[in-house]
Amino acid sequence: MNQAAPSQRPVIPQVRYHPSIQMAGSGTTAGATRRPQTRIQPKMVQKNQNSNRTSPAGAHRPPDNDPGPTADQASSKQGQRSRPGAARHTQTRTDPRMVQKNQDSSRTGPCLNRGPEPKRNLGSAEDKAPPTPDQVPLDPRAELDRNLLQQVEVLTRGQSTNQDWFHWRKNRITASVAHRIAHSRFVNGKSKAPPLSYLAAITGEGPKVRTRAMSWGIEKEAEVVCRYQTLKSAALGRPVRVLECGLFIDGQRPWLAASPDGIVVDVRSGRRLLCLEVKCPYKHRHRSVEDACRDDPAFCLQLDGDTPGQAPVYALKKSHSYFTQIQVQLAVTGLDRADLVVFTLKETAIVPVTFDPDLWDETVSKLEVFYRDAVLPHLRQKMQRNAAAGPEL
Repeated sequence: MNQAAPSQRPVIPQVRYHPSIQMAGSGTTAGATRRPQTRIQPKMVQKNQNSNRTSPAGAHRPPDNDPGPTADQASSKQGQRSRPGAARHTQTRTDPRMVQKNQDSSRTGPCLNRGPEPKRNLGSAEDKAPPTPDQVPLDPRAELDRNLLQQVEVLTRGQSTNQDWFHWRKNRITASVAHRIAHSRFVNGKSKAPPLSYLAAITGEGPKVRTRAMSWGIEKEAEVVCRYQTLKSAALGRPVRVLECGLFIDGQRPWLAASPDGIVVDVRSGRRLLCLEVKCPYKHRHRSVEDACRDDPAFCLQLDGDTPGQAPVYALKKSHSYFTQIQVQLAVTGLDRADLVVFTLKETAIVPVTFDPDLWDETVSKLEVFYRDAVLPHLRQKMQRNAAAGPEL
């Protein structure tokens, strides 16, 4: 939080909005403060505003009479390539006995709401025990049980505070490492040896590290989600809710998975709107997002047009690892849009990200190469070594 001296007034973080969303019932851009007898340009963004007076933007507002796509329709919109492996998580009621294991409420906070759960047959064997990783084979040719994948998503909610999340991520390429793999020398034919650190990250053999930057992001995530949920609801003119989620496993690629920070849903219709990804850059925590864009070439965002006299508009760099990470999330969940929220103590930027089918085709082909030619051979060798060693006495 702000570390102002007692005699100073606390600094209210600024909130930046993308100009693509209009406020409900008006032509002003979300985030533009209404002033008497003052015309506001469509892309103007009012600075120094708090969450009680402003609204963010992150995606185009659908028409009021448009019910929007259902979860099953999310990946087959006209003009978008479908992702046949994307998991379909329907909005269904479930048995109240379906209790999430090892859930730590410290991550969810007051604004991350429990998501829908798949139906279960109370008299079946699956009701007696949760699914285990060996029920979802990693063989790319394996046929997967969609309901089982939905149960895995529920079981792994809480993510890094839940041991089941670690168990199910093991031996899978996840969104957080996809960028490094897709740009590695190995998959691009420039090296015959895959990076051992990448294999260790996938197989869970690497060290578990928690840096100050990671701790900062975890500490601030719940606060940022609350802020986002309030602002997004105001911008769309209807309430939205951020649902907590676990690990989504791709329906046709069991070796591919992703864990968004949340799924944004329309409260009234229950339909899923988009993925949510939150970033709290520790390096720039005391700076504005605009300053980070101007001064740090490695920063994730860039200025999307810089008109004198107007507040800047941000875009996520397609070359950045966050863009690849969000593309994997969209492909696996079956959604077409996401909001990236970049939070500092001085500013919050809400940046829309859409699914890029061309980039995804290129990326997923490289991920497949790495899994087939690096991960699977590594796992086979590991099994052979374990078999040769024999059981422990």
